[in-house]
Amino acid sequence: MNLITPPNWFVHFERWNGEATSKRLMKGFRVIWHATIWSIWKERDARIFKNQFKDFNEIVDEIKVVSWFWVLNRLKIASCLYYEWDWNPRGSEVK
Repeated sequence: MNLITPPNWFVHFERWNGEATSKRLMKGFRVIWHATIWSIWKERDARIFKNQFKDFNEIVDEIKVVSWFWVLNRLKIASCLYYEWDWNPRGSEVK
């Protein structure tokens, strides 16, 4: 996966999509990308408006939980326990 920082969010999103080798994987990448952006935005708001701070690992854990929850509820994958998603999100069956 390309880890060079792109010039803007649109290019970043397209690069994530470009890394997918199948429709199933593309859907999973999109969910993880959106969960990441959502979590960063929430952390930004908490820091600015509530003077609350999470460390990097807490934000990463939140991204994992949010993406797992969204995949289960929006993409209708075969049921998967959180530890399975945390261990290997690519192994989940996205339809």
